[in-house]
Amino acid sequence: MRGILALTVFGAHFFLSFSFAGGTFDSDFVQNVFHVLFSRSGGPAVSCFFLLSGFVLTYIARPGDTARSFYRRRIAKVYPVHLVTVAIAFALVAVRYGAPGAKVTLSHLFLVQNWVPSQWYYLTMTGLDWSLSCEAFFYLCFPVLILLLARARSWQLYVAAGVSVALAFGLPYVVEHTFTLTHPDPMEMVATADYGGPIGYWFAYVFPPMRMAEFVIGIAVALLVRRGAWRGPGVAVALLLTAVGWGVNLYLPGYLQLGAGMVVPFALLIAALSRADVAESWSPLRWRPLVWFGELSLSFYLTHLLVQEELFSRLWNVGVEADLLPVPLPVLSWWVGLLSFAAQFVLALTAAWLLYRLVERPMVRLLRPRDVPPLPITTASHDAPHPGADQADRANQLVEK
Repeated sequence: MRGILALTVFGAHFFLSFSFAGGTFDSDFVQNVFHVLFSRSGGPAVSCFFLLSGFVLTYIARPGDTARSFYRRRIAKVYPVHLVTVAIAFALVAVRYGAPGAKVTLSHLFLVQNWVPSQWYYLTMTGLDWSLSCEAFFYLCFPVLILLLARARSWQLYVAAGVSVALAFGLPYVVEHTFTLTHPDPMEMVATADYGGPIGYWFAYVFPPMRMAEFVIGIAVALLVRRGAWRGPGVAVALLLTAVGWGVNLYLPGYLQLGAGMVVPFALLIAALSRADVAESWSPLRWRPLVWFGELSLSFYLTHLLVQEELFSRLWNVGVEADLLPVPLPVLSWWVGLLSFAAQFVLALTAAWLLYRLVERPMVRLLRPRDVPPLPITTASHDAPHPGADQADRANQLVEK
């Protein structure tokens, strides 16, 4: 699922950069397909990443695990890749525009850039590590959140998830109509007019405490699934609801399209897919190449925009100068657009694979703690039955893999 989400964000950046330049495809069908799939897909994909983060961290939580061990595992997984991509982005920005200021650079290094309501802070480097700033805040709070929510009754977890959904839908609207920025950015890297203006866009999409709602939903759903107390649809129905929700989300108010509009369908889908994996029943996401791509998703996510904006654009210009490629026009042949999409994907996938093999995987092995307690699949609860031993064994095997 992470691989699909990363590909969705990739497609969003491909299509939006093409559209913002005034480009269209000469095929209405291809144009409409790209519009439905990618015109508003970046926000919902990141929202699902946050849901998945809360769900997976909770699902594999170990009794007796310490906050120190948890933080060390998260740093080992995320920070080396983040450090390398930020260093590359810093060099590219410095060459093209001049070195970013010390405050901006340090805010990215320590993943606190999202706390400043300025695109010059949270979008300056890779353009994507702002989501890691949210994740860093989630990780900081997770030991306390899991301690509190694991003690809640199942009905209380449903209430916590429901309140979080309500906050995701309603709170950005209140903030947008209550506050304003006294010193907004003189020029926006991403236009915010359709998303509630600078304060609305930042609060609904970037501000870490606001995005905590999705993370908490993921935690609550994971605890319910682990207890056997989840009452949701199966995979087929959840996929149908996700597809319908995706179409509806295109017509919601701008600030809802950024994340809240797809929270419920994605939560239902994640729970359904998880239960299918445990039960070894049908799931469309067990295809080996897709699982492999999911392993690379962090490296792919953090590098693809650099590849699209820096490497591919330069290679295209070389091809144009050699009369091998067409000069970009407002109307582009659909097959040229598809070949361009495929070429960018192959380049981005190659860069991600190199980063994964040379940085991410070696550093995880080197930095993660060795004293990790054994993994049980259930959380003790006085109001939920213990799932069968066979189910727990299968789940343990999947998680350990």
